[in-house]
Amino acid sequence: MENASSSSNKLNLFSNSCLDILQRDSQSRITTGHKGLDRHLGGGIALRQITELVGNSGTGKTKMCLQLCLNVQIPKSAGGLEGAALFIDTRRDFHPDRLQELAEDLERQYKHKAPDFQASKMLQNIHYVSCPDAVQLMATVLSSHRHLIAHPNIKVIVIDSLAFSLRMLEDGAQRFELLLELLQSMRRLQREHPVAWVVTNVLTHRCIGRQFHVVPALGDLYSHLINERIWFSRSGQCSLGKLWKTSRLVKD
Repeated sequence: MENASSSSNKLNLFSNSCLDILQRDSQSRITTGHKGLDRHLGGGIALRQITELVGNSGTGKTKMCLQLCLNVQIPKSAGGLEGAALFIDTRRDFHPDRLQELAEDLERQYKHKAPDFQASKMLQNIHYVSCPDAVQLMATVLSSHRHLIAHPNIKVIVIDSLAFSLRMLEDGAQRFELLLELLQSMRRLQREHPVAWVVTNVLTHRCIGRQFHVVPALGDLYSHLINERIWFSRSGQCSLGKLWKTSRLVKD
């Protein structure tokens, strides 16, 4: 009986309450800089979750990714996580000058609250990896565990774009298998490290019945494996929801 009791104490099955989880999650979010979006997300992008940004080209997905890489660094004294970021670029369309402009804007925004929060330091805290094909993307995701051990301050990993390299694979079965392996590796990493995954996706046409519908790429099963989906439009508006027909418009 004593052994069973001591084993039970070691397991601590009931050490966390729902209140503990709620308080922890509310303190572990990355502000998007969009007041309405932050409000709907409970404070911003959550750690230990996969958040997808989906929309056509030119709708602001990459800009949001860059902004999150900066916002994750907001000092704790100003209500931020004071972390770092890893940016995985599959499209080879990364523009450091755009990132610098956003960093300078954020520096001006926080110059009174955090005088030492400087654009140059922000850029140093963003790690960059180029992955022009699916094989390199898979290798980078698998090696992220070692990278996080070496850089435990990383709180967000961006893949821009998840769909781009996968859609270059002509074999549908191979593409689907690799996608599931990627998601499995990403979820395993989340269990071991307090990190948020942010991935971008594109819209495509699919024939359902006798009509073509605009839907996110990568399929329905993938949609069930992500935690949040944010829809971007050319009008500048954002919506939240796994499906477009059930999504809700986000207002400032």
